[in-house]
Amino acid sequence: MKKIRKSLEILSPEIMICIASFVVTFSLLLAGIHFFCEQPHQAVLAETQKVSAVTTAAKESPSMIQENIAKNIIRLHVIANSDTDADQQLKLKVRDAIITSLQKAIYQSSSVAKAKEVIQAHQEQIENTAKKTIENLGSSYTVKVSLCPRYFPVKQYGDLCFPAGTYDALCVEIGRAEGRNWWCVLFPSLCFVNETTATVPETSKEKLKECLSEEEYQSLSEEESQSPSEDETKKETKPELHFGILDWLKNL
Repeated sequence: MKKIRKSLEILSPEIMICIASFVVTFSLLLAGIHFFCEQPHQAVLAETQKVSAVTTAAKESPSMIQENIAKNIIRLHVIANSDTDADQQLKLKVRDAIITSLQKAIYQSSSVAKAKEVIQAHQEQIENTAKKTIENLGSSYTVKVSLCPRYFPVKQYGDLCFPAGTYDALCVEIGRAEGRNWWCVLFPSLCFVNETTATVPETSKEKLKECLSEEEYQSLSEEESQSPSEDETKKETKPELHFGILDWLKNL
C-alpha cells in the first residue's frame, strides 16, 4: 500500500491528465468500433427477415389467389342424367339454352354481387327454360336449379387456366344427375360451345381484369404456379465475418 501511494506521489498532474485523456479516448474508440460492428449485423438480420417474409407470402399465395378469384366469378355447372349419348347431347342443349337466356343480363352486370342478383331473380326462368328444352327433345326429366358452392378441378378456357378450388356456381341437375357434367365461367362471360379450343374475347378479358387484381389475372395465364425464384429467395447479402477481438468488443 505504501508503494502504491509512493508511486502516485511520483506522478505529476500532467501525467495524470495524459492518462485520463488516454482512457477517455480508448473508451470512445471501443464504443465506435462496437457501433460500426453492430450496423452490418443489424442490416443482415433485417434483410434475412425480409426474405423470410417474402418466402412465406409466396408459399401462401396460390391458395389465397384461388380464393380471391373465386370471390369474383360465378361458374355454370350442368350435370346430365346419365352418360348415354342421348343424355349427354341433351345436357349440351340445356346448357346452350341457359347461356342464351342469361347472357345479356349477366354481361351487363357490373359485379359478382349484381350477377348473383340476376341469377336469383331469374332462377325460375332458368328452370323453365331447361324443362322446356328437355320436353322439346322428347324427354321428361326433372330439373333442379340452385346457386351454391361447388368444387371444380383445374380448367382451361381458351388461353386462361383457372385453378382448382371451390367456386359459387349456377348448378343445373338434370334427372338423376349421375352423368358427366359440363362447366364454364358464367360471370364474367367465358362460356363457349367448345371451350377447349375457343379464344377468349378481349371484351371478356377486360371484364375479368376489372374484377381481379393484376396478380390474380396474371396467374390465370401462367402455366406454372407462382413461386419465389432462387434470385428472390437467395438475395445477395454480404457474409457476416466473425473475429475474436470484434466479438469481444461487441459484448462489452
